[in-house]
Amino acid sequence: MKGLLPAELTAQAAGLTPKDRPGDYAQAIMDLGATICTPRSPACGICPWSHACIARAEGVQADLPRKTPKPEKPVRHGTLWLGHRDGAILLERRPDKGLLGGMLGIPGDGWDGHGGTAPASAPWQDIGEVRHTFTHFHLILRVLTAPLTSEPQRGELVPRQAFRPADLPTVMRKAWDLARHRLGGEEAEDV
Repeated sequence: MKGLLPAELTAQAAGLTPKDRPGDYAQAIMDLGATICTPRSPACGICPWSHACIARAEGVQADLPRKTPKPEKPVRHGTLWLGHRDGAILLERRPDKGLLGGMLGIPGDGWDGHGGTAPASAPWQDIGEVRHTFTHFHLILRVLTAPLTSEPQRGELVPRQAFRPADLPTVMRKAWDLARHRLGGEEAEDV
């Protein structure tokens, strides 16, 4: 059965399944797998199927089932712009649909590696990167900070007392923590 495609496996299983009471047969096979032919310690000596077991004949029963390697997660890159002014932090609400939909966060680009536009004209300083893994990709974000002297084109300045960093999504909280750690001094009080 090694190397068979799903359609071939279905045909093979159909050939073994009796026409009379197929549900009982399916239940018996599941019970066999749950009690005797277990992945960690197959009890081949008491198995009623051992005479026809290909795995036992080839001596590989302890190696089954073989786990298929997980595919590599793609890596995405992006930028976050953490602006601040007079104790207020620049935040924006993410679009309702998509990743982190509707959540408040630090302004960023599309995380597609094509870059983006800063939310305000400012002397942005690259303070490092944060990494985060979502279920289907790894994300590496450059974090830039700047004091804002002009009004931002997007987002809103939220007084520091009006929000808690714990309310940010984890990836944004990592950027927040990086900024607080890297900046230190008076500027960190703003952030």
